[in-house]
Amino acid sequence: MVKNSNNRFAVLSNDLVVPRLEELERNFTSALSRMKGNLRAGAATKLGYQQEQKAKRLAADAYSRRLRQAGLSALSKEALAQVTALAKEGAALSGPTHMDEVYQLAADLHAESPWMRDVSTWIMRQMLAHVDAGNCGLAISPMILSGPPGIGKSHYARRLAELAGAPARLIDVGSGSAGFRITGVEKGWNSTQAGIPVETILSTHVANPVMVVDEVDKAGAMRSRTGSTTSLTTSLLPLLDLGTAARFECPFHRLRFDMSRVIWIMTANDADLIPAPLRDRAHVFHLAGLSAEDAVDHFERLTAGYGDRAERDQCCAFIARMAQASPGISLRQIRQLAGTLQSSAAPNMH
Repeated sequence: MVKNSNNRFAVLSNDLVVPRLEELERNFTSALSRMKGNLRAGAATKLGYQQEQKAKRLAADAYSRRLRQAGLSALSKEALAQVTALAKEGAALSGPTHMDEVYQLAADLHAESPWMRDVSTWIMRQMLAHVDAGNCGLAISPMILSGPPGIGKSHYARRLAELAGAPARLIDVGSGSAGFRITGVEKGWNSTQAGIPVETILSTHVANPVMVVDEVDKAGAMRSRTGSTTSLTTSLLPLLDLGTAARFECPFHRLRFDMSRVIWIMTANDADLIPAPLRDRAHVFHLAGLSAEDAVDHFERLTAGYGDRAERDQCCAFIARMAQASPGISLRQIRQLAGTLQSSAAPNMH
């Protein structure tokens, strides 16, 4: 796993850093105390009850004014704490910082999913150019992994995030509300909430989480109580473009977030069913089913050290026949067969 870089990324403006109410109260109390001492030509003097209350009122007024100026007055206490912490500390960039780490990341991806070799090579080339330019952290253009079910498209995306040390979230388009889950929900809908990308950055303080949009070819639209509509396409488009992503305004927080470092990986069974605007903003990989060689190699890796050679050879022959027939064999089926072999071999492993 690649460790986080020490570099920080400003997802939110530092102008949103507002002192805590308790801090302002201490400041006003201290100021009034010094004023009282100066009037008596002495050191700072302890305030009476009425003067302490006055200091608190002044602090509360100043606090409310600063919240209004920063556009934070409508946030809940919890949301306000998250926003100000991120604005103050910035977010980390997870992923490679040196070329050696890029090569290691690509090698690990290829070793685990060799049938995704074209994807791993593309990621490696993008990351080498990124690091060579003096940048750090996982940074790849939006991509679409299109291919038959069962070849590990979503798993590959999550594994990329894991190897880079970045948080990953799965957004299932089949749920019908993916547009809401991406951008967030404003007033006028049944509930209000931040989108998954913003929520993830706020909770992890990582600027480049991996968003896995599953089954993007099933995108649809939804309508609110006020007649407004949202769809996956309209929600995703501004976040897939670096320029608009850097100025993304969260409808829940009503604040501008720089989402330009978020990683977008979409999966589909049929790329032709994906709306053209989404295809145009992503690199589309047309993936085939597992070849007999890749399927057998994957089984061998899963069962190394289990069972006798003759039994494993029989399983490999069966897997090869399945891979060559229609509709092919899936990783899930290979894992199930490997699990059966491991279970039967477990008592004889000593």
